[in-house]
Amino acid sequence: MVKQFYTLQIFAIAVALFMGAWSSGWSENVIPAMSSLERNNPQLKSIRQDVRTALFVIKSGRSAEKVPQLRFFKYRIKQEDTFWTILAKTSLDMDTLITANNLATPRDIANGMTIYIPNMRGIIYKKKGNESLNDISRKFKGSPEILKIVNKMDNKAKPVIFIPCGKLSSLERSLFLGTAFASPVNSGRKTSGFGVRRDPIQHDKRFHSGIDIACPIGTRVNAARNGRIIFSGYSGGYGKLVIVKHSRNYCTYYGHLNKILVKKGDTVSTGQKIAISGNTGRTTGPHLHFEVRKYEKPIDPGLLLNR
Repeated sequence: MVKQFYTLQIFAIAVALFMGAWSSGWSENVIPAMSSLERNNPQLKSIRQDVRTALFVIKSGRSAEKVPQLRFFKYRIKQEDTFWTILAKTSLDMDTLITANNLATPRDIANGMTIYIPNMRGIIYKKKGNESLNDISRKFKGSPEILKIVNKMDNKAKPVIFIPCGKLSSLERSLFLGTAFASPVNSGRKTSGFGVRRDPIQHDKRFHSGIDIACPIGTRVNAARNGRIIFSGYSGGYGKLVIVKHSRNYCTYYGHLNKILVKKGDTVSTGQKIAISGNTGRTTGPHLHFEVRKYEKPIDPGLLLNR
């Protein structure tokens, strides 16, 4: 469920469209299977060589015709594999493996799952609105000719394309690594997690859109990331609530507060004191209810907190 919420918003639509493009327009041999990541595997050697060649051609400004044909190899994860060992063995970078496989965290790599390993570094990118090929090239400081050749297209950009040597933003990378948001309290004990749980008041199963951190009334509550206050007041079951809007359409919620120290429109920085914890609203005891949302969709804060 966590992965469904989080990766849907960042990568899932892009990956699904891109995979559809492969199956409908490219032959099956574009995605051959790879049995192992052992150094003597000829497919792995080919991937590493193509990665080096693509980097050299793109970084040195050589002719786009010299860029290797984009290929994706299917690989079934083995017990000894980790996200980091796969990067090391394939010569890929973190951004490539993340976007090619719809990953939300390094822990998503699990024994038995099948992943896609491309033969060059880059990211899968979903075109925004009426972006042209030139717009996308300028955005990623790349070559329109290389984009056309790699993605087998003319001057009109496909809805989803592969950007050779493209990079994720620092925020997207920090979200993946779990360092995007600071803990909203300096101490406390998590008493309820994210997801479906038995409701402590109604005693039925309900979806819990955040985490609960038990802490005494009067505990300092800090902004988890730089942002702007978009709500400050009382809100039903949340009791006294603060909502901070961050870049990339993320918001954090701080509920059941005793005292609010900021007002709507204020800008705040990471670690700034914004409230005092309490026991207001729908609650069975003093705690802080903390949520992270993107486009109003809840995300498991446990994946994103640097704590």
